[in-house]
Amino acid sequence: MHPELIEIMRDQVCTIYRAVTGADLPTAEPATSEAEPSLEEITRSFAELEALARTSPVLSERVPPFSFTPPLDVFLDGEDLLIEVAVPGVERKDVTVECADGTLVISGIRRGHRGSQERPYSGEIPYGPFYRALRVPLPMSSEPTVGLDRGLLRVRLMSLATNKQTQEATPSPSQPQP
Repeated sequence: MHPELIEIMRDQVCTIYRAVTGADLPTAEPATSEAEPSLEEITRSFAELEALARTSPVLSERVPPFSFTPPLDVFLDGEDLLIEVAVPGVERKDVTVECADGTLVISGIRRGHRGSQERPYSGEIPYGPFYRALRVPLPMSSEPTVGLDRGLLRVRLMSLATNKQTQEATPSPSQPQP
């Protein structure tokens, strides 16, 4: 698991602790005699804590969701597909876009307010990991064009027909140009 994700999970635990107790999470001294918990144990315990926080309306109002599924729109633009995904507050370096076997996968992470001493009164804006998978209904090029502007991720998948036309129109270096 990515170290930054562990840090964001820790921030979420601190937020839940503050919402329950009104105080900051005390710093714990690392136990030297006990073995470190496995990544599976940490992930499972975190998921249980997150689910428990969601059962209380008072807590769920004050603690933003940890992971989320960003909304998206899909447009047919000529023969190409244009996918727009709402990911406000996310930087391009924190997003991965892959297209393989007819599925477009968009994943990434929205970072929280790391190091902030502010205590949330209400928390609705999600942060943490996000993931969307979209089955592409038409044969498309496997290399998407990706751009991020003002919180809107735009992914363009060229149809194979458009991609072939572009390649045929572009002379290769070995072809003599008229």
